[in-house]
Amino acid sequence: MVDIRTAAGFRTHISEQRYSVLRQPIVDLNDGRIHHHEWLVRFDQDKELEGVLRPAEVSGVIRDLDLSMLAQAILVLNDHPNDTGIAINLSGASVDKSTFKGSVLACLTALEASPTKLVIELTESWDMHDLALAESLLSELKTRGHPVCLDDVGSGAASIRYLRALPANWLKIDGGFVAAAYNSARDRAILEALLTLRGPLDVRFIAEGVETEDIKDFVIKLGFDAAQGYAIGKPEPETRI
Repeated sequence: MVDIRTAAGFRTHISEQRYSVLRQPIVDLNDGRIHHHEWLVRFDQDKELEGVLRPAEVSGVIRDLDLSMLAQAILVLNDHPNDTGIAINLSGASVDKSTFKGSVLACLTALEASPTKLVIELTESWDMHDLALAESLLSELKTRGHPVCLDDVGSGAASIRYLRALPANWLKIDGGFVAAAYNSARDRAILEALLTLRGPLDVRFIAEGVETEDIKDFVIKLGFDAAQGYAIGKPEPETRI
């Protein structure tokens, strides 16, 4: 069996589509409706996801997964233009490369559905060195009408750098940060201060990791715009692929 943790093995898994896609709802907390679904990937080898994705980021082959998920999302949206939108993740390790923007824009030429249906999430798992490349791509996507989301805000040291440099429509607050704010007055004060950026930055906030009804009530009281987690809706197989 090809080891998915190697660059060659990962590339083989992607090219042969030896992975499955789950979708998890992001619900608007103002009206209770599903705003869009995030696509989550699972591999056929029994490996921890972090142990698969991190080596792929280091080697650079994560771009194969990013572009594969993007292409599949475009096909689904073209076939189901009236369904709720889809959010796909782009790794900072991909966005950090000068050739990636051209690949993404070339892929998007196939999109026939409204660009508002395709949400682009930039993950914070990789500390990008060239934020100008990320800013160029995200600005172009936003100009084309694609909602842009900065994922995992609050989970790493790069959050403030990204907030300062990158355009976004949505900020998704890391689930660990949300849970910490629920249990700590200090963390809650920091989170409440972050939420005041809604107007000045013209962004909306998604609470990630909403796994219990108590956390759900907490993020509603704080004024989050949307939420994601088991108390909102569990991941389920994406059947439209």
